[in-house]
Amino acid sequence: MAEIIFQRRKPALVCEPNPLIILLILGIVQICLSQVINRAPHFMPQTGDMSQFSVAEDTAVGTPVYQLKGIDPENSRLTYSISGQYFSVDSNTGVVTLAKSLDREEQATLEVIISITDEGISDAEPNTVSLRRVIPVRDVNDNAPVFHNRPYIVNISEATPVDSEIEVSPKILITDLDEGENANVRVSCSSKDRGSDAEACSTFRIVTDMISPNEYQARIYLASPLDYESRTAYVITLEAVDGGGRARRASASVAVGVRDVQDQPPVFLNAPYSPTVPENTSPDTSILEIIAKDGDTANPRPVLLTLEGDVQSYFKLLPERPIGRAILTTTNTPIDRESDIIVQNGGVYTFNIKATELINNEVPSDFTVIPVTVIVTDVDDHVPIFNKDTFDISIPENIDNGSPIPGLSIYVEDIDLGQNSKYDLKLRDVFNSEGVFALTNEHGEGRTPISVKVKDSSKLDYDVDDEEKRLFSFDIVTSLHDKELSSARVNVKLLDVNDNAPVFEEQQYKLNVLENATVDTKIGDIRATDKDYGIFGEIEYTLSGFGANFFKTDKNKGGIYVARELDYESQKSYSLTLFAKDGGGKGSTTSVFIDVLDVNDNVPLFEASEYSRTIRDGATSFEPQLVIRASDIDGPTQGGGRIRYSLESDNSIAHKGQVFTIDEQTGELDIVQKVETMDTPRGQYELVVRATDYGTPPLFNETRVFIRVGVPGNQRPTFKGNYHHYKYTVNQKNDVTDDFTFDLNPMNYKANIREDAKPGDNVTMVVANDPDGLDDLLTYHILSGSKDNFVINEKTGLITVSSDANLDRDLNTDRYEIIVSAVDSGRPAPETATTTVFVHISDVNNKPPVFNITQTTTYISERTPINETVTKIIAHDTDLTAKLKYSITDPIKAFSKAGVQLKPNANYDYKNLFRIDEDTGDIFVNGTLDYSQVSIVILTIKVVDVNAELNKEQFATTEHTIYIQPYADDNPRFMNSGWTNSNPLIYHKIKEEQPIGSTVLVLMAEDPISNSKVTNFKVVDSETGLLQVDPFSGQVVLTRHLDYEELKSPNLTLTVQAIGSDESKHNTAKVVIEVININDNAPVFEKELYKVSVLESILYPETVVTVKANDKDAVLTKQDEQNGYSDVRYMLRGENTELFVINNKTGEIQVAPNKTLDRERQSVLRLEVEAIDGPAATERLRSTTAVLIDVLDVDDNSPTFEKTVYTAVVPENVPIGISVVKLLAIDPDEGLGGEIKYEFLDEGEANGLFTIDPSTGEVKTKKELTGRGRTDPYRLLVGATDGGGHSGDASLAIYIGDVSANDGVPRFIRPAEGEDIYVSENATIGSMVYQVVASDPDDPTQPAGQLSYRIQRTEDAAVFAIDPESGVITIRQPLDRERKASYTLVLVAQDGGSPPQQRTRIVTVRVTDVDDHKPHFARHLDAPPVLMTTKEEVPIGSVIGKIEAIDEDIGENAAIDYRITAGNELEYVKLQRTNDSEALIVAAARLDREAMSRILLTIQCFKLGTNPRFSKTYNRLDPSEIQIAIKILDIDDHLPQFETTNMTIGVRLNVAIGTTIALVKAIDKDPDALPIDYKIVNMSFESPIKSKSLNNITDVIVVNDTTGELRIMKNLIHYADGIFRLTVRANNSDDPERFSDLHVEVVVVRERDLLRLVLPNGRARLAALKESISKVLELKQLKLQVHDSTHDAFNDNMGPCFQFRTRAGAALTPQAMKATIRSLGAQFQRALQQHAVRNITRCGAAPRAAHSAPQRALLALAAALPPAALLALLALCCMHSAAKRRMRASLLACREAPTTISQPTRLYAEPLYST
Repeated sequence: MAEIIFQRRKPALVCEPNPLIILLILGIVQICLSQVINRAPHFMPQTGDMSQFSVAEDTAVGTPVYQLKGIDPENSRLTYSISGQYFSVDSNTGVVTLAKSLDREEQATLEVIISITDEGISDAEPNTVSLRRVIPVRDVNDNAPVFHNRPYIVNISEATPVDSEIEVSPKILITDLDEGENANVRVSCSSKDRGSDAEACSTFRIVTDMISPNEYQARIYLASPLDYESRTAYVITLEAVDGGGRARRASASVAVGVRDVQDQPPVFLNAPYSPTVPENTSPDTSILEIIAKDGDTANPRPVLLTLEGDVQSYFKLLPERPIGRAILTTTNTPIDRESDIIVQNGGVYTFNIKATELINNEVPSDFTVIPVTVIVTDVDDHVPIFNKDTFDISIPENIDNGSPIPGLSIYVEDIDLGQNSKYDLKLRDVFNSEGVFALTNEHGEGRTPISVKVKDSSKLDYDVDDEEKRLFSFDIVTSLHDKELSSARVNVKLLDVNDNAPVFEEQQYKLNVLENATVDTKIGDIRATDKDYGIFGEIEYTLSGFGANFFKTDKNKGGIYVARELDYESQKSYSLTLFAKDGGGKGSTTSVFIDVLDVNDNVPLFEASEYSRTIRDGATSFEPQLVIRASDIDGPTQGGGRIRYSLESDNSIAHKGQVFTIDEQTGELDIVQKVETMDTPRGQYELVVRATDYGTPPLFNETRVFIRVGVPGNQRPTFKGNYHHYKYTVNQKNDVTDDFTFDLNPMNYKANIREDAKPGDNVTMVVANDPDGLDDLLTYHILSGSKDNFVINEKTGLITVSSDANLDRDLNTDRYEIIVSAVDSGRPAPETATTTVFVHISDVNNKPPVFNITQTTTYISERTPINETVTKIIAHDTDLTAKLKYSITDPIKAFSKAGVQLKPNANYDYKNLFRIDEDTGDIFVNGTLDYSQVSIVILTIKVVDVNAELNKEQFATTEHTIYIQPYADDNPRFMNSGWTNSNPLIYHKIKEEQPIGSTVLVLMAEDPISNSKVTNFKVVDSETGLLQVDPFSGQVVLTRHLDYEELKSPNLTLTVQAIGSDESKHNTAKVVIEVININDNAPVFEKELYKVSVLESILYPETVVTVKANDKDAVLTKQDEQNGYSDVRYMLRGENTELFVINNKTGEIQVAPNKTLDRERQSVLRLEVEAIDGPAATERLRSTTAVLIDVLDVDDNSPTFEKTVYTAVVPENVPIGISVVKLLAIDPDEGLGGEIKYEFLDEGEANGLFTIDPSTGEVKTKKELTGRGRTDPYRLLVGATDGGGHSGDASLAIYIGDVSANDGVPRFIRPAEGEDIYVSENATIGSMVYQVVASDPDDPTQPAGQLSYRIQRTEDAAVFAIDPESGVITIRQPLDRERKASYTLVLVAQDGGSPPQQRTRIVTVRVTDVDDHKPHFARHLDAPPVLMTTKEEVPIGSVIGKIEAIDEDIGENAAIDYRITAGNELEYVKLQRTNDSEALIVAAARLDREAMSRILLTIQCFKLGTNPRFSKTYNRLDPSEIQIAIKILDIDDHLPQFETTNMTIGVRLNVAIGTTIALVKAIDKDPDALPIDYKIVNMSFESPIKSKSLNNITDVIVVNDTTGELRIMKNLIHYADGIFRLTVRANNSDDPERFSDLHVEVVVVRERDLLRLVLPNGRARLAALKESISKVLELKQLKLQVHDSTHDAFNDNMGPCFQFRTRAGAALTPQAMKATIRSLGAQFQRALQQHAVRNITRCGAAPRAAHSAPQRALLALAAALPPAALLALLALCCMHSAAKRRMRASLLACREAPTTISQPTRLYAEPLYST
């Protein structure tokens, strides 16, 4: 900023004024002044003249609201002014400020005058321009609604109807002074405030009506019924809310009072009433008090109490006319507890008390009835009574002890209650019954059923000579306190029974039958015997089981016969059950296993009925191969499906039998010599190929093969190939000597691919040429050889690895021969060429080695010399390039002869006792062995594949145990079989279940010194606690019970030492005892008894029950699995087995096929199930269980009437309700199934005349029968239906006697009342619609009984016509359902009597739909696509939108389906049809707005179930198509992302304040993303001096929140050598948690503390150089920090500056850095040379070099120029000052100095940047 001020100076006195010069100057000035014109300024339109300005009423005083802007033509300074008290203006800048607060409700507009004034020029006056402006004041929601006319109080009746408006006076008015939406008031009932009436809001409804834009009325309506007795008052809290953005509210209360009305009946105050009264209570005994009052509390009425329903007259009320209160007392009628009414109600007597309101104490009004339940207690006044005095019963002789006597139904009853009904029971012998029978209960109470059981069944023997001993008699006596009360006599007679069941000789039979056995062939003779005679000894046989329909048995003789043709290929074996039942119902079963023997009865079947192939004339091979295949389904004994092929004949003319040959095993057809067209009769070879099986006798089948030669006009494609006449040899395995060699032709291809190739990797490309067509039309196919590991592109021929490929050489082959075909598009037949692609799978070393462990232990003598081979460890690696290296690694463990493990620091060096050859795996002795030091060494062997490619560390480890044997020829030797010094193992087998103490094995050892037996044995290691070794005898003895099922392994192992006589010598043996499993556990059923209930309607294959048995025999080895000791099989035995079958594996019991259950014949069925385990028949164990099946009743019987036809006569003048006849039906079912309901099924002409009682079947008259009399009977069909829906019927003929003439009224039979008539809308004119049928009860031979039909005239009657005689309705006008869907007709039936009788029937004719419309969309032809929107990333399955097409048809004819025809190629969406024929557009894939912003779909609608043709282009003229545009809305699903996560910046210490040091940039992939806001969080400073480190710094470095520029805002002099660490956060979301961070380090350095890398090529190779130097510095645990910035923090021209820092961040001095470089030596130099670094210098100005002569001359000239320029400047200043003095003197002489001094000139400098 600068000010220039002109000052007046005194005139100079050194020269005299020149008159001529003065005159000349004055003339020039006058001319100039006469030409100056001051033009008026003006406001800038729109932007500076307040023409479109408005102000909000809530604007704060002092706020700048506008800036006036103007333009002056002379560019003079402008001043501004504004009128009024509301605004002020800065006269210089034009900024308008609000000077006074505003209120739109008081003043909606402001009128001001704005003025602009310029400066006058010379003597001209300033110009002023003024404008008048009216400024609108914008409304702000600053006024809350206001309620008027408060308080609000209203009273309403509780009987006010719902939805009635409640009048409030004065009205509830609300005003709001705001305007527009701010004044849009809505009033509601509020329950938000504490203490508000929430129930009032559900009882009343508030409606808001607008009277004017600022005035509203609230109306109150009743929403739910009122009840004064529940609530007498409400307080409604009204809340008025305006529609402003920040809504304002007001509240008011409405007090609502409820008026009572007489609407409540009386209420009883002390209810309920349930007194207890003993029977025979004396009269006038007070029972209870009853109190009642009116339910209306405001104005109650008197209440009269009366008794109702006291049918026995046991009680009365006192006083006689009680009002409001009464006493219930007994009458003179005694109360009897045993009366029918009280007994039926369970000892309770019930009646009612009625309370009636009295109007004026006389007129009855509302009443209430309440029950009184009197509990009547009992008194002992009755004795027990038997249901009969004498009982005669017959029982079978074989009844068991404890069984009740069947058929004996005795009960005794004492009708008293409780203790009064108790009595004692006992038996009294009358004849022969002493000790034979007994009572099951000795005491009774009330009604007690008496069960007599058999006590001694041995005395019940029918087979005795004395018939008197078959009779028994006894009395049943009741008593109390030894006093006999009553008795009944029982007489028993014995019956003979069937007590022997049929018996088969064997429990199971095994039979064989050939599959070609004819029907009725006898397979086996199986019969049963029964010891009974007569009917009980007659046996009947039945056969059941899976497959029983293929076999049969003789019903009387037994045996097994073939019933149907058998087929070995369909079923190889059958498991059947033969059931034998005698005449008494006893039965038994046996199992029959039938194996079907295979017969060669199936000829080979070819895959095709005939084969055809076209080949070129002169061809010598088929391409592709031609293979004739057949299959044979016979079993292994008949060839097992093997087939032999032969060529039977051909039609070759000259070379018969010489052109073709067929492979006998594979069926491949080959050409022996070239084919020729002239060698065939019609240009086609016809071959007969025979396929013969290997059965006995062999069977064959033949097929024909047609080979057409020559295809005119179409040549076969040819492959290019990548082979050139050489052989391909592959050695598949290293250990195979024979190579596979193939002759390859030039059309073949060779390819190599790694075994770890990924799906989609290219293998090779096959290319074929079509000589007579376009190569682009060729299609390629893989015919064979790919094994699903390779796929081919049909168009390009590119072979790639398939997605399911597995190329592992260890699992699959390492070479593939892929047969590829190329097919052209020629005519008349396409030609095919084939080639072979040989793909070799290259091995990749990617698998670890594996040890081949067969022996994990080695025994050696302690005398084994060093370098002697101990054993060889072998590992193998399937990788071809594997190179294995063996080594001994830790841990190495050693144990002393006492079994103590040696410590690693032991004196004896056991770790180096052995070594291993790293190449061969041979283990050698490496040190002196000493058994006294170490007896066992466990080595850890490691093998490594050093040629591993992928997993660099491919290795395996194993442990090998070496037992060091003491050397001594006199060590004891075990004599047991199998033991040797090199293999000290003793193996022995024993069976399980050996007793405790059994000797399993005797160990025998011999002492070679004394030649005596060793008598000292010691167990050194035992893996089982079952065995014990006798130390003297060597006997191995069982210490516990040996149970195989308790073992985890079948082997019991222990290690035993045999010790010599001097105890200095010993030897060791490992004893392995294998326990042999035996079948010692029988199957055990999970339940001892299975009880199940099934409906008698159950049928095959429904499951009745599944039984389960478990066998505890263990399965520890494969031999156990083969033995099958734990496998369980099931079979049925005993009676009732013919009704069921059982799955012999699962135990599932089902009703047998073609069998049913009948509860009415037998309600409980008993089955016996046997479970057998799986060994041979001699070792099988079995168990049985019983199955009790309770057959539940099903309503499977229909009611039957006693008669099929009932007849009754009734005169026509009988009154209504007279009984006509009673019908009876019977149903044997139980429960609901036996309850019968009667009804009329067809009343015929007697419709409505009679009624039938649904319970009793009694028929009564329902209407008067006058006029119904006639000679013919009225026939009715009566139905009886039980509770299960079964029904029976009977016919009923009722004759009505006629007593008058035409008294019968016609009756419609068809249509029935409410029946609709249906007609199709495409029915033609004249078509029959319906036939009306009516009847007249009068004589049809007379006019009174003859009917005619007509249709009453209505608007709908014109469409139809009716034949007056036949009643046939026909169509007179065309029908259209879419125009009218139904018609209403009034049908009239009239007789010819006098006077005539008639009846009408209203019927609706409904027009049924015909599919005569096509679905279409409701759109215009040029309608744009329907727009739908959805957010991106919605879950798959989300509904985007819904479309609906129109079909004017209805029902199924209007069912519409949809499909997308275009626009959904990527399947982003799918359609889901709804049951309403709508289609939901559903997201089917991930929707990403960044990948796709819009989807345009073409959707077609069509009839459901059809598949019309469609086009992928949208046809706007087709109404069945519509376009849907789905706009995908962007969501904020991407965070801003920085280009990097870390940034390091170097700045010099004296960097200028405000300098930009870096630019951080983040990008948001969202298209509609908001601008990114940057800020710094967590900035700290770390100083080399810890005390100067700072946290939470905010004023040193700042970031521009918009551009991301980082700037220095403070002098860094105090931050030398430190590091600023800060985090720059980028966020562009409302969610503060959605951000990305950039970690920035700003290093403050001195240039003198840095070194420079001098690079010839600038910074092009800087990144690679940094990486190389950083790797070298890692040796010193240093890191490189390069200060290379694109900004002005460093001024580097020669190359970047750098610095070394420690891991902790401390910087090294230049001297330390140079010392480090020197210490790194050649490594650092190589890194510099590699990237062409010329030199390392100090960072700063480059050193000056010596100047040349020309340079020195130029420097001298440059030094002389400044003094010369200074002298010239002084001279010019003097000249200028002189001229200026002269001019000023002349001007001052001519005129006076100016009176005012002009304002200083202001100079503004624009900011360098703006944020």
